[in-house]
Amino acid sequence: MIDTVKDSLCINKIVGSKNFNIAVQGDVVIPDTKPDILNAVNMTGNVCIYKKEILECKIRIDGNVNIYLMYLADSESERIRGFNTSIDFTEILDFPGIESRMVLDEEVIVKDIECKVLNGRKVNFKAMLEVKANIFSNEKEEIVKEINNVDDIQTQVMLLKMNSLIGQNSTKAVAKETLIIDDTDGLEEILNVEFNLMNRDTKMSYNKVLAKADIEVRILYLTESGKIKTLEETIPLMGFIDVVGVSEENICDVSYKLKNIILKPNSKEDHSINVEIEFEIFARVFENKEINIIQDMYSPSRNLNFKENKINTMVNMRNTEDIINIREKIKLEDIEYTKICDVQVRTSISETNVTRDKIMMERRN
Repeated sequence: MIDTVKDSLCINKIVGSKNFNIAVQGDVVIPDTKPDILNAVNMTGNVCIYKKEILECKIRIDGNVNIYLMYLADSESERIRGFNTSIDFTEILDFPGIESRMVLDEEVIVKDIECKVLNGRKVNFKAMLEVKANIFSNEKEEIVKEINNVDDIQTQVMLLKMNSLIGQNSTKAVAKETLIIDDTDGLEEILNVEFNLMNRDTKMSYNKVLAKADIEVRILYLTESGKIKTLEETIPLMGFIDVVGVSEENICDVSYKLKNIILKPNSKEDHSINVEIEFEIFARVFENKEINIIQDMYSPSRNLNFKENKINTMVNMRNTEDIINIREKIKLEDIEYTKICDVQVRTSISETNVTRDKIMMERRN
């Protein structure tokens, strides 16, 4: 009997990646407190995912699209008005070859929102969503690195550097803040809300991962006098994730998933808005391991059967970050003597190519 020394490796590998396009739509009645709608001016939305599940050969995603509509009112005294609504959805998507024990890492973005005016009190929203789904599987592997009890055996060994999964977990984090608006005019209603995650940072200590970021919040609102104003503030977000066995030398992959947004204007005398944004923060922690792998062996005194198995694993994993500036001039007809109320920018990467020392990302329409 041959006495072997083995090293264990936990492999976090991608089972599959798929992109889905789904449509979420529904009829919405204009609130009684607001005037009739004449025409839609602008629509924006955020996707909140509050439940996800892996089934056999399928994934299920439950969430809602939080929509802000700015519209032209059918009123002589009021022209621009707005309101907020939410449309729930449940999608079951085919994903052959996956099992319930696996892990889903998803990204859902709003590609486009359409609004159709049915009558003065009712509209139909149709939101086109893009779902980018990655399925991961965690597999334990044992690798033979030494043979102890055979004196006349010769081995051919290769040193490999690999990334072994230590653990993964998630936590819920809530950012709360009271935002002060200009007190020269009262708040009538919120027209649009956008946010962006900035300054992401991760620190690891004994059995804990600290993930923190800044949420850049931008609110477009209508005043009592009919003016359109913008409020921009930064809100800190922080969460602690329990992962047993982590240390400062490990590599951490962190993702933020939006779960809920609550905006509640206070009394008009307070001139403020309560903002509450909830995220799920998911972390995977890896360690760099150096393993001697036996590629071949020979012994003149024993008849050895050497069998080699192939495994797929990650190597040279690291986190990198860069800021890319994009500048482009857009020509608009008949814009003279007018005012720009709001500008929205959505980023979407359609293709990513990895070369020897660069990552190239591009968007193709």
